[in-house]
Amino acid sequence: MIIFKKWWRIIFPIIIAIIIWYFSSQNAEISSQQSLFFAQLFGVTDQFARKMAHFILFALFGYSLCSFFKGREPNVFPTHSLVLYPVIITTVYGAIDEVHQITVLGRAGEIGDVIIDTFAGICGICAYIAIFCFYRRWRMHKIYYGTAITK
Repeated sequence: MIIFKKWWRIIFPIIIAIIIWYFSSQNAEISSQQSLFFAQLFGVTDQFARKMAHFILFALFGYSLCSFFKGREPNVFPTHSLVLYPVIITTVYGAIDEVHQITVLGRAGEIGDVIIDTFAGICGICAYIAIFCFYRRWRMHKIYYGTAITK
């Protein structure tokens, strides 16, 4: 089970990166149809649906990168490598994604999307750290008070 956890920490960011690349590879017509479908499904504008897609995917990407770097230092409280490296990787991948979109028929790269991608990555990282801290505190509370209650 431990081996699966280690592999999952590597595979999850790669899967998210592939999904981002796949959606960026869609031409303008297919991309518009997809975003219109979700816009109508959730009752929002097409532009908002596109920006939320960026936000959700890159938040997951930041979260998964944070998990990967945490797996390299399992017993250490969040350090610079847990925060800084995922932010840098998310920002660089967001910029690469936008450059890639320029090469796709009918698509355009926007600096605003790179900013959204970076902010989303930071939100994903903050979510990971909050969950990690909550889980660590809960586990310590359970260990400390659990032994006292059972005696």
